[in-house]
Amino acid sequence: MNSLNPISRSSIIHDVNYQKEIITIAQPLAPITRTTAYDQLHLTTIIARKKNPIRVGISCLPTEFVNQYRLTNQTISKAVILKYKFPVKETNIRAAFRLPLSHKYTIRAKIRYQGEDYYTPNDFGIKDISFTGMGLIIPRKKGLRPNPLMGLKKTNIIPLGMVLMDEGKENPVGAFPLRAEIMRVNKNYSDSHVQVGLKILDLDEKNETLLNRFVHTAQIDQLKKFSIRRD
Repeated sequence: MNSLNPISRSSIIHDVNYQKEIITIAQPLAPITRTTAYDQLHLTTIIARKKNPIRVGISCLPTEFVNQYRLTNQTISKAVILKYKFPVKETNIRAAFRLPLSHKYTIRAKIRYQGEDYYTPNDFGIKDISFTGMGLIIPRKKGLRPNPLMGLKKTNIIPLGMVLMDEGKENPVGAFPLRAEIMRVNKNYSDSHVQVGLKILDLDEKNETLLNRFVHTAQIDQLKKFSIRRD
């Protein structure tokens, strides 16, 4: 719940037994096994509200791994049975669901830094995004020269412009400016790139709804593909 680098695994709830306090979920594509190591494990979901949606989580523990779980349509799927424990808690920003960008759902973006504009995909890339933040991947060099974005530091506040793209549609889903605060810089990400975590600061209600809808639609599309693979 409080990890600086949480691992998110998408799944689908098959069944809930409130008396036994167990939830049965589809085995994620990156499976959970008896040897999977973790400090904390939470099952999380988004609760829609009139203003800001929130993501809540409940602590759980895998108790059974089922290779032949029969669904209501009589197909067979792998499943994990989780024993959950109250209370339900609101997750922090870093634990919010991050949507990994795909070939279908992409974001074109611009960063304004020290009087210069930097653009995707040449100067930086967006690895994932939620309605509260995003992860950037920044190459250490541009050609033979150091990338100026390597100068970004924790607590810096930077302006960005974003265009949300659904490749199945002719026009962008939406476009808007925002400001973001750098929450962490991981210089050990790889030999060629650094990872930067941002917190979104000042989206107005209209654009926040737009971004949340984009993330939600892409997440549903991802889960549909996940369900088809499992079926």
